[in-house]
Amino acid sequence: MPKVSSAQLVLDAAYRCFCRNSYRRTTISDIVEEAQMSRPTVYKYVGSKEDAIVKIVEALLERAATSARAAADAASTPGEKVLAVLTVKLEVAIRLWQDSPAHAQELLSAATAQAPGLIGSYTDGLAELLVSALAEVVPDTARQVAAVLLTFTRGLEDDLRDVDAVRAELAAGVQLITRGALTGSASSPV
Repeated sequence: MPKVSSAQLVLDAAYRCFCRNSYRRTTISDIVEEAQMSRPTVYKYVGSKEDAIVKIVEALLERAATSARAAADAASTPGEKVLAVLTVKLEVAIRLWQDSPAHAQELLSAATAQAPGLIGSYTDGLAELLVSALAEVVPDTARQVAAVLLTFTRGLEDDLRDVDAVRAELAAGVQLITRGALTGSASSPV
């Protein structure tokens, strides 16, 4: 098993603190204690809790973007590609809700506030994957359909207490939205 870097140990400790205490109530002292490292070492790797959440979000979104591209590449039809990409997006939120049911909303808000560029780039990347899949069948409206699908998925992320139901709603919603986008189109269904 590969050795985990000190930087990753500090980020993992920060994430556990944010999940347990909330972002707002977590202090660098909490992270120092959780990481079981010296304060200078923690500062070396994260600098501040604001830096810590940005680094955590960056790593999380890089992994998710890679997974979304791989899922889209592995799917065979445009509809499967769309569902695969949006499933990856939804699973990021599900993981956060599972890791921190009491503080998930606050952590999402803090991540958005501290790393808006990262969130925007990630969402833009997902939109491009969706547009690419949809352009195969609805080239004129692919961007609009992708925007609706992303908005729909964001709405599902608001209440993840029943993840199986939300996953089923995602699948049904993607099917309804993509079928609706094809209404009046001569193309075959997504």
